[in-house]
Amino acid sequence: MRIIAGKARGKKLKTPEGDHIRPTLDRIRENIYNMIGTGIRGSVFLDLFSGTGAMGIEALSRGANKVYFVDSDRRSYELTQYNIKSARLEENALIYNMEAERALEQFERQGVKFDIIFLDPPYNKGIVQKILQQLEKYNIMQDEGTVIVETDRSEETPESIGKFFREREKNYAATKITFYGVANE
Repeated sequence: MRIIAGKARGKKLKTPEGDHIRPTLDRIRENIYNMIGTGIRGSVFLDLFSGTGAMGIEALSRGANKVYFVDSDRRSYELTQYNIKSARLEENALIYNMEAERALEQFERQGVKFDIIFLDPPYNKGIVQKILQQLEKYNIMQDEGTVIVETDRSEETPESIGKFFREREKNYAATKITFYGVANE
């Protein structure tokens, strides 16, 4: 696994041993960033369920202003720390070893607003709907923000939840990527 573009382009990232982390494949990551386009530059990005940190590190490499990484698994947290330092992108990275809901609540208390949230929770556990409901509850999205969700292709993703509506969906073999926009109220 490597960084695809930007100032850390070509940098190899350490991947986990075993199967407790399922990193987003390079090809899928590249397609996601092609869809985001220049919107990544200057953004505040949240890599929720960060695993290796690859999505957020790619965002930093491509010019995100700040990236927050959240994972409750200690091994994922340490792997993300290692990969950020290895890519020399730690200046604009904040890493949290905590449960997703607790992190979202903390970000609201701190007044953090995200332009882009990428979430890649464990597959087929019903977590996507729960997180979208929590994002609705906590006021941490910019008005023109985007939520990007990675799931198993067979997993149902909601058409809409509260102010979040499905903009597009794309399948890659066994993986599905869903983009949600924020409806202006």
